[in-house]
Amino acid sequence: MGDHDTWYTLLPFWHDLEHSFEEGLRRDWKFLMFQDTHFTMVHVVGALIAALIILVATFRYRSYAASAESKNGLIPSRRFTLAAMMDGFVGAVYRLSVDVMGEKDAKRFLPLTGTLGLFIFCCNLQGLIPGLLPPTDTLKTNLALSLFVFVVYNAMGLYRNGMSYLAHFLGPKLGGFPWLFPIFLPVEIASHLGRPVSLSLRLMGNILADHKVVLAIAGLIAVLAPVPFLLLGVLVVIVQTLIFTLLTIIYIGSAIEHLEGH
Repeated sequence: MGDHDTWYTLLPFWHDLEHSFEEGLRRDWKFLMFQDTHFTMVHVVGALIAALIILVATFRYRSYAASAESKNGLIPSRRFTLAAMMDGFVGAVYRLSVDVMGEKDAKRFLPLTGTLGLFIFCCNLQGLIPGLLPPTDTLKTNLALSLFVFVVYNAMGLYRNGMSYLAHFLGPKLGGFPWLFPIFLPVEIASHLGRPVSLSLRLMGNILADHKVVLAIAGLIAVLAPVPFLLLGVLVVIVQTLIFTLLTIIYIGSAIEHLEGH
């Protein structure tokens, strides 16, 4: 298999499916990092697989929660089940959110941060399964997620703080120097525009590099040799999911906090 070949690319209808979408979805323009690209539906299908896994896990957890609550209350399972994994993962995201934005806002934004963390984790994990491709090893997926986070935290900042949120782009007002406002403005704008770029490239670079290493080692020695790199890949999957989710929580938390200095 090549770098963009997976088990579902071997399906007899796959070529026709890709060709039917290629005319309307392929990119012909070039700019900086956006050079020639090989259009493929592989990453789209990988994202759909991740969404399907999350839906199955969600319904499984709801079923477990309903049965547990009807008995002796909602008690965490001692067994390593899908419901227990779901509970532990979302619980970890919630605890991270509480430390950054407080309990009230952590609960309010948990559907976003928890789902985002689960989606990125399920996408990253596909890179460790032979015959599958992680949707997060391409800029298309990561940039879409990053821009979504960018829109959400800025919209929530405006909703919570009004015009004072825009005023923080000019630097501290109380005790500040008005003549520095023209300097603060482009710096702050560049800082915020750089956030989705850094989120996208960091996730793509690490997942792509890990996937390439595993493929290269498996191509040389297919038995036992890839195991240490697969174990390292598990660490990369977890760390990159944590970084993206934590930065999202920090961006939202810093945007909605009350700005005393403006």
